[in-house]
Amino acid sequence: MKPALKDQLKHIPASPGVYIYRDKDCAVLYVGKAKNLNKRVRQYFTGTQGNRTGLFVPLIESIETIVAGTEKEALLLESALIKRYRPPFNVDLKDDKSYPCFRITVKERYPRFQITRRITRDGSLYFGPFTNAGAARKTLGWLERAFPLRRCRGVNPGGRGRPGRPCLDHQMGRCLGPCGGNVDPERYRKIVDELVEFLKGRGSRVVREMEARMNKASRDLRFEDAAFLRDRIQAVRTVLEKQDVVGDPGEDLDVLGFASSGEIGVLTCLFVRSGTLVGRSDTVVTGSVNRNQALDAFISRRYREGTMVPPRILLPEGIEFSSAHEEQLAEFAGRKIRIYTPVRGRGVRLVKLAEENARQALKENVTRTKAADTVSTEIGRALKLPAPPRRIECVDISHTAGKGTYGSIVAWESGSLVKEQYRLYKVGGDVAPGDDYAALAHVLQRRFAGSAADSLPDPDLLLIDGGRGQLARAGKVLSEQGADHVRLSSISKGKAAARKGQSRARDEVHLPDRINPVKFPAQSGALHLLQLLRDEAHRFALSTHRKSRAKGDLLSTLDGIDGVGPARRKALLGRFRSVEEIRAAPVEEIASVRGLNLSVAEKIKESLR
Repeated sequence: MKPALKDQLKHIPASPGVYIYRDKDCAVLYVGKAKNLNKRVRQYFTGTQGNRTGLFVPLIESIETIVAGTEKEALLLESALIKRYRPPFNVDLKDDKSYPCFRITVKERYPRFQITRRITRDGSLYFGPFTNAGAARKTLGWLERAFPLRRCRGVNPGGRGRPGRPCLDHQMGRCLGPCGGNVDPERYRKIVDELVEFLKGRGSRVVREMEARMNKASRDLRFEDAAFLRDRIQAVRTVLEKQDVVGDPGEDLDVLGFASSGEIGVLTCLFVRSGTLVGRSDTVVTGSVNRNQALDAFISRRYREGTMVPPRILLPEGIEFSSAHEEQLAEFAGRKIRIYTPVRGRGVRLVKLAEENARQALKENVTRTKAADTVSTEIGRALKLPAPPRRIECVDISHTAGKGTYGSIVAWESGSLVKEQYRLYKVGGDVAPGDDYAALAHVLQRRFAGSAADSLPDPDLLLIDGGRGQLARAGKVLSEQGADHVRLSSISKGKAAARKGQSRARDEVHLPDRINPVKFPAQSGALHLLQLLRDEAHRFALSTHRKSRAKGDLLSTLDGIDGVGPARRKALLGRFRSVEEIRAAPVEEIASVRGLNLSVAEKIKESLR
């Protein structure tokens, strides 16, 4: 052990807190927490170390400790410091996104039913989360048919069209119409209560009660009410058929499973809501396969303020957690949270199911990683790189019919597209429209000198969509930005093959110091990956162009219409995506946009006509 470290170890307190390991440049290597700092820190320098620990312990030059009052405070401080420093040797969780939930604003006189990713302590009821946003929105559509609550914004309904005039949703049978005074609060609250019962897992009871009311309405010759209830029952049954019941009605819990192989581990979380399995989350863990450390990091980062925490969290055997975790989660949730390992019954079966899902996800990840390693090795060999590229970024420059220029950057890392690290830059300033070289320089300067340089790691290979001219310009910019360590390549359509009359010219891959393009076999996996990244960068930019163009056309068309100012143009832009949509919409639908009325809607239709 280094003499300086021996001296520091003598002064480390035996208190709960956080320890920080730094290297010779004072950069943070690792952040950890401990109930007893002195005992925990000494463990790193005695005995046999694991693979990951053995890598950074020789690099430690100084130890910094922060004493906390309790173990819970140490847990919170550790999480904050990891987010701040992003130490390279801490457990790396590859999944840190939020999931959609259903929200019912029960505190309002006429509650709304909506989907959200943000959870706040406003008295609303939340149900979820759902890992598949598309499936969640589809379910929301079915539930809106079964429980026709209002979808308009704001605490109070109304403000859309003439006073007392119901909204378009009411005319379509999708809302009871509180904005037009068509339903009293008691009847509206009855449907809210039915929706809450359904989401708590008591759907069969809701159906039985609705059937009884339908039959009574039919006996009383209220056939319109009976038909309304019949349609609702059909919609409820459609949703019930899609549910996978695994627990007791009203039971909310998360079930964790873990599987590992080598330096890769997978944490699987099964979301059980109201006794129904609503989805799962697979989190890839790299850098540590220790079950305690991996699950400890997962709980510390997955459940945080603004995330829905269920009353119970089930863990597999062999995991030890302190009461500090329960206290931390209870503070986030505002109620008691229990973390435990089940020993019998349905809980054991759910944990086994989570572990089986984790093993399957690990198998898929290992297979994908091996395939990525093969392709990376082929790319590295063909492009004469010092090592197989683990991270590749691709840059594309696109134009919007001469009205705007964008630069898109997409990222690929270890076998997967990393969409949360995509970047899109609007090129303006002194760059002339159509000047691809200047636009490319502008985008690369922002990528390697702006905020992206601090938030994103440097790529092992930067792929440019273009020929040798774009490649040379990119190399010059990287040299100016001090990023000439980043390896460059470009991909373009082959001209030679096109001149020979072939139906499809093979793409050519260029290197900075090579005149002739690099030759890849026709069915090369490496070439396919480079083509995929080029196409993905183009798709990403094009999708933004379409949105921008539609908004620009809509704004320019609405400009000058009497009675349509900035606020109303913004409201129309939020409802309709293009001029064609407004032209095809009925006057009543246009008038239903917040802030508009029938008179202005008729003027808009007349102008577009």
